[in-house]
Amino acid sequence: MDKLEIENMTFAKITSKERIEKTLWDKVAIREAVINAIIHNNYTNEVPPKFEIFDDRLEITSAGGLPLGLSKEEFFSGVSNPRNREIMRIYKDLGMVEQRGSGIPRILRAYSKDSFVFMPNFIRMVFYKSGAIGGSIGSQISGQIGVK
Repeated sequence: MDKLEIENMTFAKITSKERIEKTLWDKVAIREAVINAIIHNNYTNEVPPKFEIFDDRLEITSAGGLPLGLSKEEFFSGVSNPRNREIMRIYKDLGMVEQRGSGIPRILRAYSKDSFVFMPNFIRMVFYKSGAIGGSIGSQISGQIGVK
């Protein structure tokens, strides 16, 4: 079976003043999205989080929708209501989460609220690949971006 390799490639443009680097996806935001999908997933129906990579985007789908009583406004402001407290505790003990409720605000530093799709039984986060970083490098990159 072939192994699928995924790389968050870094593209660079060197100008006379500086080097500008851009990755396909924001590393901090994706890290937070993956951790949130695992910690907040509703496992009662034995549906694990789903991670899908398309030509132009990464989609992370977590079962469960918004927890009962949590509004979208509270969700976006960082109010935390973990479905799986033991998983949260393990991640906290491992030092993989710093403080409760900081994940969504970190994602929103790199991506808009439109990246979140709320459904009755699922939450999907859609992260589009970063575009060109300017100049002729954009046309060179557009044909090279993809899953290895």
